[in-house]
Parts: sequence; C-alpha cells; structure tokens
Amino acid sequence: MTTSSLIYILIAAIIAFMVAFFQYYKKKKETNYILLGIRALSVFAILLLLINPKVKKTELTNIKPVLNVLVDNSQSIRFSNEVNSVNDILNTLKSDNSLQDNFDINFYAFSDDLSVKDSFDFNDSQTNILKSLSSLKKINKENGATILLTDGNQTYGTNYEFFTDKNPIYPIVLGDTTHYNDIRILQVNVNSYANLNNKFPVEVFIQYEGNESVSKVFSVRENTTTVYQEKLNFSKNDNTKRVEFYLNANSVGIHHYYCSIERLSNEKNTSNNQKHFTVEVIDEQAKILILSDVIHPDLGMLKRSIETNKQRKVYVENNLNKNIQLNDYQLVILYQPTNKFKEILAKLITEKHNFLLITGTSTDWQFLNSSQPYLKKNYINRTEEYNANFNPSFDEFLLDDIDFSDLPPLEDIFGSIEFSVPAKTILFQNIQGFNFDSPLLTTFSDTDVKRAVLFGENSWKWRMETYTKNKSYQKFDEFLSKLIQYLSQNKKMDRIEVQYEPIVYANADILFKAQYFDANYVFDPNATLLLKIYNSKNELVKQQPLSLKNNTYISSVPGMEAGSYTFQLTSGTNEKKSGSFTVLDYSIEQQLLTSNMDGLTKLALNTKGKTYYKDQINNLLEEFKNSSLFPVTQKSTEKISSLIDWKWLLFLLVLLLSLEWFIRKYKGLI
Repeated sequence: MTTSSLIYILIAAIIAFMVAFFQYYKKKKETNYILLGIRALSVFAILLLLINPKVKKTELTNIKPVLNVLVDNSQSIRFSNEVNSVNDILNTLKSDNSLQDNFDINFYAFSDDLSVKDSFDFNDSQTNILKSLSSLKKINKENGATILLTDGNQTYGTNYEFFTDKNPIYPIVLGDTTHYNDIRILQVNVNSYANLNNKFPVEVFIQYEGNESVSKVFSVRENTTTVYQEKLNFSKNDNTKRVEFYLNANSVGIHHYYCSIERLSNEKNTSNNQKHFTVEVIDEQAKILILSDVIHPDLGMLKRSIETNKQRKVYVENNLNKNIQLNDYQLVILYQPTNKFKEILAKLITEKHNFLLITGTSTDWQFLNSSQPYLKKNYINRTEEYNANFNPSFDEFLLDDIDFSDLPPLEDIFGSIEFSVPAKTILFQNIQGFNFDSPLLTTFSDTDVKRAVLFGENSWKWRMETYTKNKSYQKFDEFLSKLIQYLSQNKKMDRIEVQYEPIVYANADILFKAQYFDANYVFDPNATLLLKIYNSKNELVKQQPLSLKNNTYISSVPGMEAGSYTFQLTSGTNEKKSGSFTVLDYSIEQQLLTSNMDGLTKLALNTKGKTYYKDQINNLLEEFKNSSLFPVTQKSTEKISSLIDWKWLLFLLVLLLSLEWFIRKYKGLI
C-alpha cells in the first residue's frame, strides 16, 4: 500500500471519529458510547469506499518448457506398418506423469504442412519435413524441445538436414532402417509436344542400389507395342544411367507411354520400376507462298531461312496471273506489291487469309493505299534508309532482340504511316541515329486473322550480318521462324484456353489453369468459370469454380481415385472447353520404404538433439527427466488490486446503519 493511501485512511478515521463525537459527546449514557462507535464505523466505511485504497501484489507463476510432438501423418507410415508403433509411443508420452508435470505438451500432425492434431489417420500423400519444422519455428517462441516421429522420407521441398533451431529436435526413427537392393526410374524428361512425322527426344535417369553387378532391360511401350528397348549394366560404382533415345511421332493426338526397368531378384519395392509420360503430337506443317513481281535477293533469303524448319515448305511465284489456290497455303508473303497484286490482295482480304506484307523501293503505294483498309502511307517520291530499334514491350508472342540496332539499314520510300486497325510494333524506325515511334515491323489483326508488315527491303543483309557476327544464321532464323509460326496459324482461337496435366498420380492435387477471352479475343478478368469433372460412367464427381490470380483462372482439385476422367469448363456465356485426364494408382509415399536415418541424424546434430529408434522411447524420457536443459522457470507479475471488497464493505455499512437505527428506535431517541 502506498504512503498516500495510508494518510487518506488515517484522515478518514479522524473525520469519522469527529463526526460521531460531535453528535454524541454531550450525552454521557453508556448507550451513546455504543452509538458513537457505530456512527464512527459507518462514516469511516463510507469514506473508505470513496478512497478505495490500492495495494500491490507480486504473483509468481511457474512456466514449464514446451514439448512439441510432431507426428508424420503421411501414407508411408501406414505402408511401413508403423501405425501401432506410433500409437504406442503417443500413449507412452501421454501417460507419463513426470513428463506431464515438467512440460506443456503440444501434439501436431505434419505432411505437406503443419496442423494441430492429437489423432492421426496416416493418409496424406506428400511429406515436406522442412516446411513443417519452419512453420513450428514461427509459432513456437518458448524454450523447449521437439520430438519428431517420422521415417525421414521427404517427397518434395528443400532438404531438411541443415535446418537449425534454438530448441533441440529429437527424431524417433520409424520404418525399416535396413538397406535393400533396389533399381528405380528416377526421372523422365520429355517435351509435352512433338511435330507430326518428326522424332522427339526422351531422356530417362535410372538408379541402382546394390553391391553386385547386374544387367537389366529397359523398355518403353505404347499400349502393347514396344517402341524402345535397351539392356543396361549396373554395378556398385556405376549405379546411375542416363538413357537418351528418340521416338517417332506418327499420328496426331495425345500418346501415352509406359517405361519400365526389369526388377531385381528379391527386390522389395518394385512400384518405382516404372513411370508413365504423355506427348501430344501436333501437325505444324505449313506451306508458305511468296508472291513477287520483282527479282530480289530477299526472296532467296526468305526461302532458305523459313525452310530451316523442316515442317515448312516455301514456294516462290512470280506469275501473278496464274490461278493460285490460296487455301493450299497457311501464309502468303506479298513482296513489294504493285497493281498486279489487285486480285490476289482482294481475295486475301475477303477470304480472311493470313499474310505478311513487305514493302520497298518498288512498292506501288498509290495502289496499296487504295486496295486495303488496314494502313495508309503519306509518302513522297524519295527513298530513305531505316535502321531498326527493338520494342521490348511487344507481348503478342515471345521474341528476342538479335542486336537489331547494329544491323544494316533497310530501304523504303519515305513517308509517315497510319493504321486504322489495332497494331503492335515489334521494331521501331531509327533514321540517322534518331529513334521514332513509327513502325518498321508490326503485327495487326482482326478476330482470328493474323497479319504483319515489314516496311523495307534488303533484309537479306540482316541475315548475312548475323552470320558475320555469330558464325551462324541461327539467331536471325529463329526470330523469323517465330514470326512465321505466329502468322501461319490458321486455327481459330478458342475463347477458353486451359492447361492441365493429362496424367497425374492418385492423391496428388490436379491443377487447372485457364484464360477466358471476350468476343474481341481480349482477356476478360470478370468471367465466371465453372469446372465439372466426370468419371468413366459419366457421373459428376466434382464441381468447383475457378479463381482469378495474376490474369489466370486457377482451380486445384484435391487428389482423386485412380481412373479415367473427363472435364468440362464452362463460362456464363455458354462457352465450353472439354478434355480428359487419367489418374494412376501410384503413391510416391510408397516408393521410399527405407528410413532416412542419415538425414534425421544430421538434423538432430544441427539442433543439438539426439536420434532415437522407436523402441528407445523410455531412454528419451529418461533424458528429459535428468536433463538440465529444460528447467521450470518462474515469472513474476505485479498486480495492483483494491484493498477492500466493496460488496462486503457495503454490506457492513448497511448493517451498521441498521443497527444504529434499531438502537436509537429502541431507546426512544427517534
């Protein structure tokens, strides 16, 4: 209690006595002394209620260290028949009174992340030990320790062996610590797409664990047909093989392949001896027609450069009066058109064909301005040299700057250019070192028709200069190839585009990514997309909306049972996109049946803990009891509380006043 409170209480006592004495001092009867005392106490109680004196109290609280018990809730614990072992260990921890008295115990389940749980089903399909330990480190700031019940096998994420924490981690190793001979397919690398009638590369990594030398056959099948086979020799020192081969893309569509390596004798885990992969074969063959009324080195350069892609065939035609079947070609290049191009150009426009327009000093701009509605050039009868300045903001498709600013200039008739349709510039004009916003190479389109124009001749010099600098035409040819690929696509653009994996494993999440375009084929961020998934019996098994994230609509479907499925993606405007996928009966948790003893030991050493086997739980408990690392600490808390309980004091006040009134009434004083 403070000094000021004591002074106030003393003053209140004096005032209470003086008030009572003033009322009863003249009366000398014994009863009046009693009334004086009662009145003094009543007044003192009233004043005490008004003063409400405070007192400081110091409370000591015992804080026990925290013991976090992390239990691996993945399928690998069930596959290795360790469920009973985990339950026995948990029961031992929960029933140990000494442990309960000395620690605050928290139970967590972990797989791909951490969650608070005291019951476990061991049915999760992925394990990320590092992520779980990191999550615990963020939420646990108290002194203590961590018990980690796991087999140490992490199916994805960064290596956990080098994780550090101020609190020691004590792994209890579950599973089989015996190392068995094993051969497995580690990884298959293959492009998702291949061109029709081409060969596509496949790369496979195979690993062997064992001391003896063995020979095993690796094979690849499509349905029941073996498409590749090779005998591989392994030994203790030569235990990893990289197999590279080519497969034929003979027909358009999605092709499913199954690769496998022969099993070892007495091999315990054979589910990792096989993997599936898919390749979609597409027909990108393109016939390209170059129309020209002049002879120019650009024509030969264009043919040679475009045909570096074996899927493309270029035809050069100088006879413009010939009956040309435009539907036979995926792209038409109009080189320096004159009025002889009148019928061809009109047909290209009305029938909505893709074309590339290249102008130059021989171009008839009076004809060109009047015969097409897309662009106009206000020209004068003199020529100009134009250097190129690459536009890094061009985003219609991916292109690289091949040092255009260092290439020789193109030549064209001088004038300003105006577009009446949306255009996206790839190269800007540079005249005598000054950059201009006028286009040198640009694309323009309406709906699903793609077109482009290059304002200048002598692009053959660009290809030659590229070769002089790089001893190769590759950079220029790749740039032109990407432009030709964009322009030669006749496939009408879908308003819904979707990306997904056609083959996934059971219990793995299936990710769908989609983009939705409005009637003008502009991305629409306000669409409502709904995903419906059907099983092989055409029964609806899943339905959920897609959410927008960074201009992409995304939906993640939790792991599904093995089988074949179809899906339909719909919008509020009745646009639809369909597809199919297969879920394989495969669990990555089942592939690693041997415990990662080395990794758990390193984790324990890095955190100053210790590794125990599942039958050493009593040894771990004994260490906790005898260790000085986990003391119970005391925390002092200073609290200020009222010295009096106003309810009792108020009751006493009422009692005193009532007693005084009763005595005065009894004595006839009132």
